[in-house]
Formats: sequence, structure tokens, C-alpha cells
Amino acid sequence: NNSKMSRSLAARTREKEPNPDPTMSISGFTVRSEESSIHVRPPVPLYKVWPSNNRFICCGSCFMGSEEEFPVWGNCGWSWANCCAWSCILGFFAAFCILALPYFWNTLIAIPILAGVAFVVTVSFFCLTCFSDPGIIPRRSVIIASNSEEYLTQVLGYNPLGVGEPTHQVNVDRENMVPPELAKKGYAWCHTCEIVRPPRSSHCSECNNCVLRFDHHCPFVNNCVGQRNYRVFFGFTSSVMCLALVVIPSLFWYFLIGGGVSSTKKSGDTGTIALVVLAGLGGILAMLLLSLWFYHLWLIMQGKTTKEHWKGRKAPLGDLTEEPTLFGVRGPQLFDQYQLVRQSNVGDLIPV
Repeated sequence: NNSKMSRSLAARTREKEPNPDPTMSISGFTVRSEESSIHVRPPVPLYKVWPSNNRFICCGSCFMGSEEEFPVWGNCGWSWANCCAWSCILGFFAAFCILALPYFWNTLIAIPILAGVAFVVTVSFFCLTCFSDPGIIPRRSVIIASNSEEYLTQVLGYNPLGVGEPTHQVNVDRENMVPPELAKKGYAWCHTCEIVRPPRSSHCSECNNCVLRFDHHCPFVNNCVGQRNYRVFFGFTSSVMCLALVVIPSLFWYFLIGGGVSSTKKSGDTGTIALVVLAGLGGILAMLLLSLWFYHLWLIMQGKTTKEHWKGRKAPLGDLTEEPTLFGVRGPQLFDQYQLVRQSNVGDLIPV
């Protein structure tokens, strides 16, 4: 009887005591139950687990935008418009080097020199625009995981995390998360990034990030254009316009005078067809580039961004002359892509 009572008491004791979780480990933290299983992976650089649609290449040193609807292939994020822009720049310059360069080198050497300088400057500005940070404001999960709340508060002049914790209800968070004194100045709540963003910034649906002084998302550079890369974008539009004004008329001149149509005895044959096609494509391209350049020059003089113009923003919040688009302060990058963070198997970012 005593042994039976001992066994019964031991059984009741085991029922009352909670079973320890056998899946706890030191290398990673795992919680398993019948309903959920969450595992925290070892620390990795932030660029490897970046939560938006942007891409980091060259071990995190280069930053590019995204193309989700019509990428060139797979999930590479490279847009067909960007591929077309590279093809036009490289194609016309290659045609100039192969066909017209020998002729102008012996007759007017200034044209090859100008074309070469314009090409180098154009490609440099193009790469800087394509692979640079446009002024991304990191989303809430990135700020918390990288412990950068204090740094961003110092740089931006306010706390981007807002007041309290978000409820994930758009109308409620829009009213409660933004301090009243900031709301009067035009600061707004982004329910996607769950941060307070400053005036003139906006959320890009393509890259899925908030960008400081957002101008537009340009598929031809496959990146957003904002506060930190607008200068190089305008430099690119200026240099590619100069390149077109040197290369396209030079090719036209070569086909017409230097060794193309005028030197062939078969009038109306291949040379004439090539001249007509080249003149048509070159003329259309030159007109588009000139229109784009003059449009952004007009925007700079107005002190507005592309989005502000298209939305019909007549009376901005504050004085736009205090923050010009081209000559405004570029500011530092607001995130460190090499900061170590942890990520769970459900995608949540966790501080190290």
C-alpha cells in the first residue's frame, strides 16, 4: 500500500510540474510548441536581410532599387528600362567609335575628345545614380534591430518611431503616433514602414521604402531619386544630353559627308537606309533628353520635386526655398548596412 501511494503521489507531482522545453539551445534560441516554432538565426550584416525590395550588391557596397513587375529575369530586380538606357548609351557610343572615330581623328580631333569625356562623365553619373542611397529612412524594424533610434533622432531632429507603440490600425496610428507639434509642420505617419516621416518625404511603392525629399522612382536608373542622389541624377541627365549632342550629330555628319552615303555609289541602298534610321532614332532620343533636362531645370527653379509638381502642390508646408532640391543639404546615410542583426525564421529582425 505504501508503494502504491508513493507512485500515485509521484504521478500527481509530475502532472503539476511544467515540462522543461527540450529545444532550448545556446547557439540559437528556439521555442517550440504545438502551435508555433520560432528560431533566431546567428547574426548577419543588415544588407543580407534588408526587409524592403531594394538589392545590395558587391558585398553590400552598392545599393540599387527594384523592379517587381517586369524584371529582366527572375527575381534580379533589374528593370527593362534600365537595360534600355544602358543599351542606348553604350550602343551609340560604340557606333561612334567603330564608324566615325577614325574619320574625325584625322579631320577634327576635338570631337573624339569631347565624346570620350562626355561618355566617361555620363557613365560615372549613371552608376552613381543607379547604385547610391537616395535618402532612405529605415523602417521601424530596422531601427529597433540596429539600435539606431538615438542616432536618427540626432540626425533628423525628431524621433522617427513616434509616440508609443503602433496599433497597426491606419487611422488610429495616423492620429496618435505623430506628436501634435510635428503634425502641424507636415510630419506624417507611414503605416507601411511604421515610422514618422518628415515633410517632402514619401513612400515609394516600387522599393517599399520612405525616401527623404522624394522626387520620383525612375525605372531608367532602376532606383529612387531623392535627397541624397538628386545631384548625381541631374548630373547624369546633363552629361547624357551633352553626349547625345556630340555623338548623334557626328554620326549623322559622318554618314552624310565623311565616308558613309556620299562615298557609296549605290545611292538609296544600305547607307541611305542607315542614315534615315539613325537620324530618326537620334532625333527622338535627343528631343526626349532635352525635354527631360529642361523639365528638371524648371523644377529646380521652382524649388519643387517631380511628385510635388504632379500633385499640384501650390502652397507647400513651410518655405521650399529653405530646402532647395539641387543645392540642399545631402545629409548622411541613415542606416549602416554592415550592422549585425538577427533574423527569426518568420522574418522578424532582432537586435544582437
